[in-house]
Amino acid sequence: MSRLWFRIEDVLPLAEHALACPTHRLTAGQIAAGEVNGPALSLTRYGERAHIRSNGVPVWYTHDGDEQIAFSASWRRTTTASPERQRVQHLYLPLGSSTAAERRLIDVLRGARHLERNWLAIDTPVWPVAALDAAHVQSFDYRGDIAPPDARWRPVMVSSRQVRNHSYPALVADDCSTDAGGLVCRFDPITARRIAEDLTGRWRMGSMPGEYPLLRFDGDIAALLEERDTGSGDIVLDLDERCHPDRDGYYSIGAHRWFWTDDTWTRMPRRARMRLHLTALAGRLRARAATHLPPRQEPPAVTDPPF
Repeated sequence: MSRLWFRIEDVLPLAEHALACPTHRLTAGQIAAGEVNGPALSLTRYGERAHIRSNGVPVWYTHDGDEQIAFSASWRRTTTASPERQRVQHLYLPLGSSTAAERRLIDVLRGARHLERNWLAIDTPVWPVAALDAAHVQSFDYRGDIAPPDARWRPVMVSSRQVRNHSYPALVADDCSTDAGGLVCRFDPITARRIAEDLTGRWRMGSMPGEYPLLRFDGDIAALLEERDTGSGDIVLDLDERCHPDRDGYYSIGAHRWFWTDDTWTRMPRRARMRLHLTALAGRLRARAATHLPPRQEPPAVTDPPF
């Protein structure tokens, strides 16, 4: 199974709630792992999707009366079975540690927020009878695993409300979408910098703070920023995430954050279509070659001469 991806801003409040509560409820993951009761997060996984709850009592409810839950930002295939038919795993994530030498999960979450690493990746073991500690959790400043490893990519003109409905050429993952049903896109460096320029136009003077994001480059790394009104007349920029170029030099701008849709009304420039086709073809050839490579032979051991 692939890693699960969550936003720190969704998981950390649940962890703080569990720590602040005087008592804690038993969960299926805790019983299966044989762990003692204490502040923890309860993770329920079904296929490539999952959600996290706090085990604190009293339970934290939203204004609508639903329990506060952090959902994973996952890709899903459009032809697979529904989550109800997939195997369900109940896992237990204690926020403390059994020994003083081990890192505490709560420290990992707090450190990620302090370092502006907004993505949390969780590796779940094969056996569901073990608790997940800090060794199974990593924080990142960018989102990895935006699509299945065997995803096929095709050129499509895409658009999003976050870019004021402008259209851009992109490689889109076939038979794959975000949880919200949006497209999973990759943009070449030329298009990525064009998006950054379009988002800094004079038209922003007529928009509200936070209505549209900002995209700025620091070398070859793209930073997605959000405007926030402090209430005292100042506008500050919060880092939403960073986008690192992938193996092809492409950027997954707004992957699983912005809602990208296909634009069937705008014709893709011929040069852009050819460039995207060649990149997609190179990726398929690279994946095919990797599956047909012979096993690596270890060099023979060097022995001392008999004299």
